[in-house]
Amino acid sequence: MTTIAIIVVAELAYQAGLEILAANNVSDQGLIEYAIDGQFEIALANLKLDKKSSDKDLDAETETWNNKDIRQRTDGDVALTMRIFDEAGKLNLVRLVTGNEAQQLRAKEVFIRILDLFRDGIAEDKSKGGDLNQGEAEEVADRIIKYLKREGATGQVPKPKTLPASVPLLLDEIQFVDTKDNHMMDVLMVDLKVKDQVAPCLHRFVTVYGTQRVNVNSAPLVVLKALFSQSGDQSYAQAIIDRRRGQADTSSSSSVPAMSSSSGSSSGTTDAGAGNPFETVQGLVDGSVNGLTDDVLRKNGIDAAVELDVKSDVFGIRIQGATKRTQRDELYVVERAKAADGTVGFRFLLHQERTDPLLTTEEDTSAESTP
Repeated sequence: MTTIAIIVVAELAYQAGLEILAANNVSDQGLIEYAIDGQFEIALANLKLDKKSSDKDLDAETETWNNKDIRQRTDGDVALTMRIFDEAGKLNLVRLVTGNEAQQLRAKEVFIRILDLFRDGIAEDKSKGGDLNQGEAEEVADRIIKYLKREGATGQVPKPKTLPASVPLLLDEIQFVDTKDNHMMDVLMVDLKVKDQVAPCLHRFVTVYGTQRVNVNSAPLVVLKALFSQSGDQSYAQAIIDRRRGQADTSSSSSVPAMSSSSGSSSGTTDAGAGNPFETVQGLVDGSVNGLTDDVLRKNGIDAAVELDVKSDVFGIRIQGATKRTQRDELYVVERAKAADGTVGFRFLLHQERTDPLLTTEEDTSAESTP
């Protein structure tokens, strides 16, 4: 009887412990949800302040919404981490299936270069987060385009009709693309830890939201490199980043601003108000980016007036809330608009819970020291 009693008591204690843990998790989830809601309002407030207070019609990585001071905070027992991404700093995949044949071909070439570059240097099997070679990048691009044109997919996933036709409703839709490796798209769409490196996800470089122009003031290095069809000219991408992060020289409009020595993507931390962002796309060839001319742009197939921009009003907001016992990740995409009377509002394009981690890449770390 004593043995039986011990077993019963131990089982009851174990069940009670599980129920207490479950109750604590439920309580923590409630705290996390409220904390994430509060952090989201902080993000909107900064985006609104940026739009209302700016006297220039441009958006750059140096503005308040990308300030390191709002990246992390603690709300009671909840640790919050937030990142805001300018969706215009990415290649819009809508370009792959809209416009004339020449425009679609140009978008495809840029996309292939992104696929070829975005995990450059990750020496690992591509099915585990490694770098894609040129041939593999071309194959993945072809299959994604085929899917977007509703010409190929597996399974019973419905393909919604959109206007214009073939435009994806959200980026994760391309995970249904049929590839030789059925898990390939899952691997490409998330940040992965590969030994001592981070393999960044495609979410950082491509989008389906906003205009079809790339904001040169916030585009990451990979996207800027991919714009140049001549490999020997891809060094201008880093020069563009150096220029927009440099200090403006007001002594002469023709002088070249001082350049930062840091490198990396626009997703890095910068202090609001620093830098020297482009006020117009014509600024790319005003001499402030050494050696970059109209001839260079034409040689690389870049039509700055059509393909590039210096502003954006669509932003992705990724927020993680965590306690000692559990965590939750949320992704929002919002479109910002300013009315004639000066008021700023938002249209909500996406809100979803994420299960993939948002890791800190080497580029993110190197950009944190940007003045």
